[in-house]
Amino acid sequence: RGVNLKLALAYGMIFNEMLRHTDFLTMSAHTMGVSTLDYNSTAATFNTAGLLFKLYGDHMGAGMLPVALSGNSPQPAPKYPIGGDQPKTTSGSPTYPLDMFAALSPDRKFLTLAVVNATESEQKFDLNVSGTRLEGPSTLWRMTGKDLQAADHVGKPPHVTVEEIPIGDAPGTISVAPISIDIYRFPVAQ
Repeated sequence: RGVNLKLALAYGMIFNEMLRHTDFLTMSAHTMGVSTLDYNSTAATFNTAGLLFKLYGDHMGAGMLPVALSGNSPQPAPKYPIGGDQPKTTSGSPTYPLDMFAALSPDRKFLTLAVVNATESEQKFDLNVSGTRLEGPSTLWRMTGKDLQAADHVGKPPHVTVEEIPIGDAPGTISVAPISIDIYRFPVAQ
């Protein structure tokens, strides 16, 4: 109900799922672009969904090259599948409770990793990259708020923010903040 951080976390997982399947999903559309805004008769601002669309558009946009991502924690089967049928393949990455998607930038100079942590506790994962080497200063863009109901409204201070955080060289273990959508950009050694 409403455009809040809880909805943005769900949309982030949907974006990751769609990006995992760009081999057959070639287009998608959000039917009401104005629904990404909070507005009144004299002003407008991105709402929480709008911030998410901007975050993914800025950092996971056109031309990204999906790369294989593995893990040792598969997504659990859905408790209430549509129609009662269990799917043959459960959606989500094998990194439960995190949902992740990885891609190379179009110029292959950066590995970008989108991570959704929809839990209310910090989660950690080990970053192991094969086939290339990460080297140089990395960046994290984190979207979060104080709770799942956090939302941005025109004329009021933001309750959901996107913060750019320099993180230096790619760490071996990464801590992911609770109720956050994180996009990491790691330079690939040339």
